[in-house]
Amino acid sequence: MTDVQKRFATAGVVIPILLVFFRLGGIWFFALAELVVLIGIIEFYRMVEAKGLKAQKIIGTVFALAIGILFYLNVNESIVLFTLILLILAVLGRQLFAKDIPGALTTTGLTIFGVFYVGFLFSHIILLRDWMGRQGGVDLGLFFIVLVVAITFLSDTGGFLIGRKWGRHKMTPNISPKKSWEGAAGSVVFGVAGAILSKLVFDRWILETGLGLMHCIFLGAILVAAAMAGDVVESLLKRDAGIKDSGTIVPGHGGLLDRLDSIVFTVPVCYYYLKLIAY
Repeated sequence: MTDVQKRFATAGVVIPILLVFFRLGGIWFFALAELVVLIGIIEFYRMVEAKGLKAQKIIGTVFALAIGILFYLNVNESIVLFTLILLILAVLGRQLFAKDIPGALTTTGLTIFGVFYVGFLFSHIILLRDWMGRQGGVDLGLFFIVLVVAITFLSDTGGFLIGRKWGRHKMTPNISPKKSWEGAAGSVVFGVAGAILSKLVFDRWILETGLGLMHCIFLGAILVAAAMAGDVVESLLKRDAGIKDSGTIVPGHGGLLDRLDSIVFTVPVCYYYLKLIAY
């Protein structure tokens, strides 16, 4: 089976399952998000070890999951900030007792970065799904999740298909040799089309989204840029660690971080765009 066939076979199995969790929301969606964070943080710390460095894996994993819990409980932002302060203090305190002076800077930095990169950024998907709760039967959170996932995955598909056939001019040859400017153009077209299609489908058959068409197009373009940035950033981290994939959990895609590297960036960008500008 070729990589393309593996990609579509995996998508055929995973997408229906995801749609069920998207629709259920609540505790079920939260549990799925926490599972993703758990696997993602494990893969990240394995990359750290592949580089020959150390991280405080237990503390990092606990705090990464804790951020998701706080987002689900919709606590005050001050509590989230206090938790991040506790993270820094806990990591530094543990490092003091470890007596690992040569590795103090890298261990503390990589532990905290992992929590922010995987736990903090991705856990915004919980906030996005629980947007304003359910009022009058209108579940905008469902639309927002479908919107950001559609833009992210269609932009990735567009970049892969167009770049594979017509890609000539490399974007970042030293980091991600297969990425091309032609593929980037395909990502923009597919991603924006996904945004418009998601809005039209929801407005016509599911619920009135209230998201203007220009906001939809602009958000689609922004999220495509964020998705490409997330992809290249993870490629940079893997290249530094000297590994091809972050794991093997997703057939045709490698690890979970390999599949969700773009989502890690697009979800928080989408959330704050909607919160600060569109709504």
